[in-house]
Amino acid sequence: MKLAIGFIGLGDIGAPMATRILMGGFDLVVWNRTASKMDPLVAAGATVARSAADLARRCDIVCLCVDSPQAIEEIVFGLDGVVAGAGRARLLLDNSTTHPQRTREMAQRLKEMTSMAWLDVPVSGGPVGARAGTLAAMAGGDAADLDFARPIIMSYANRVTLMGSVGCGQATKACNQVINFGTIAALAEALTLGERYGLDVSRLPEALSGGFADSNIMKEYDRCVTNNDFTGIGLLVRALGMLYQGDIHPALGGKLGLLMKDIGIALELGHHTSSAMPLMGLLDAQFRVIHNHKPVRTEPDSRP
Repeated sequence: MKLAIGFIGLGDIGAPMATRILMGGFDLVVWNRTASKMDPLVAAGATVARSAADLARRCDIVCLCVDSPQAIEEIVFGLDGVVAGAGRARLLLDNSTTHPQRTREMAQRLKEMTSMAWLDVPVSGGPVGARAGTLAAMAGGDAADLDFARPIIMSYANRVTLMGSVGCGQATKACNQVINFGTIAALAEALTLGERYGLDVSRLPEALSGGFADSNIMKEYDRCVTNNDFTGIGLLVRALGMLYQGDIHPALGGKLGLLMKDIGIALELGHHTSSAMPLMGLLDAQFRVIHNHKPVRTEPDSRP
């Protein structure tokens, strides 16, 4: 019998992931707290659930891709949540990014309440990778559960690696973010240096292509520049570049909550393991300046 897959969390990454699952030939059931985000998937052939509990009753695997542990808590354990509809589903596959210890605690609760297993599979590659089906997926959990879920994961990822028990996928994502944010900052610094020297920095990605400084971050930044699409990585590089030149991006005040959450997870893990995290401490401070910035509103002079 063909597996029925449930997907909850149809944001910028979750929606294209769910679309890839549907394109892979699986029966897809969706539920989202913002109902309108389900419409494109329903038009493509997905079925709508009335609630997270209803979705769990109708599916073999429940996938989550939401923005916070509080959202996971509500969707899984809250009123009319996954636990309330547990029965058919044998596995919860969490693509969200959250703290490893919180993941382990929720996985244990779910197991005790329903016998469902938990597989944490955060991903890297952003919306572009989700649409292309080329995400990198890092898993924590039981090997047999990963084998069961592998066909679903491989519909939106080009690789999935089991990193250990439940929570280890999330710890690997924290390592991933240390490298990503460090690379973004280094790129912004290099662009600032090159521009002040008088280089045509738009050609920097071309000049470094194939060398040790090349990276997927560099390629994505080049795509942003080429297409004048300064969202995601392109926006972060530009914002840090502005900060290095004494300015603050006016549109990002209060908008870096998810980024600050990811940096916070990495820093807390560093504290927990007594690991030096000087780079992430610096980046936390820099991004916090941007995130906490409130543009000063100047009122027009009404004097005659």
